Amino acid sequence: MELTITDIVGILIIYQSLIFILSLFFNKKPKPLFAKVLITICLLIIVHFIYMFFEKNNTINHIFLGPFFGLIYGPIYYIYAKSLILKSLNNKNIIIHLIPALIVLIGLVFLGEKIIEVINIIGLVVITHFIAYLFVSLSFLYKYRKRLKSTTSSFYSISLLWLEILIYLQLTIIVVLLLESYFQSFLIVNTFILIIYILTLILINCFYYLGLKQVRLFKGFKEEHTKTLIATKEYKVSEELFNSYVSTLTKYMTLEKPYLEFEISLQDLSDKLSISTRNLSHVINKKFERNFYDFINHYRLELVKQNLQESNKPIKEIMYDCGFSNKATFNAIFKKNTALTPSQFRENHKS
Repeated sequence: MELTITDIVGILIIYQSLIFILSLFFNKKPKPLFAKVLITICLLIIVHFIYMFFEKNNTINHIFLGPFFGLIYGPIYYIYAKSLILKSLNNKNIIIHLIPALIVLIGLVFLGEKIIEVINIIGLVVITHFIAYLFVSLSFLYKYRKRLKSTTSSFYSISLLWLEILIYLQLTIIVVLLLESYFQSFLIVNTFILIIYILTLILINCFYYLGLKQVRLFKGFKEEHTKTLIATKEYKVSEELFNSYVSTLTKYMTLEKPYLEFEISLQDLSDKLSISTRNLSHVINKKFERNFYDFINHYRLELVKQNLQESNKPIKEIMYDCGFSNKATFNAIFKKNTALTPSQFRENHKS
């Protein structure tokens, strides 16, 4: 049996997934939920690619499992995304997401030949199901980032931008699959299959390395915290108490300059002021018309502008001194608020 380039990439995918499983399994540290989900993804990929290898070489008869794999990947990736963001997940909810794939698996085992007769319809359902889960995952990510902006002042390293990119990579793979199904040329079909395999190899490595980095940085939200943000229009405190909070907050920000801390959070500020996070968030949103992220970075930005006008210190040094820890975030915020780069601002406003 002669191995093709596609076969070799498939073997690399299986090998890499196996290495990741072993490294996670034999790690003596407690395994968080994300690690268990990642092990499941790797196992699923190993089984899938071994199955495709034998199917290609006609060593599997009357066993058609393609729809099962198509239906299981979407929920698994969604669960993986949630496991990176939440401290814990409800086991009942996890099972609910997996039920359609399990039902189809049973149907494929017992009704394999009959199902092949309606494979086109099943294929459409599988792809729609997968795409739907990818978009639900994207929606969950956007809500997560909104929550971050309400609670943290610097979240570039935990924004999960890499996961969003991987979801788009998944969508690219689906597009390639759809293109592959419309071509009859042997060369074109095999080229598309090779592209899918390469993208999958990239995907599994990103899931592992970037996922591990994310969990080291972020402790996770409780699930109920991601469902709704504070509804400032509905939540109210007495005018006297509200004004007291505004005065306390403004005075503290001016005198103590907590925004100079790289990782200052809503909880940190709440503890220092002895004001509940809910009341503090309400005050920041209503009085200053900003979320916590923009509120803190507004103070940082004003200090940066002052330093740019009054000192000759390097811009990077000013950035760090004023509480910004990431250059890309700093440049984006500065340009958004001034329509200028820091260098341009200094040239235009130098005293």
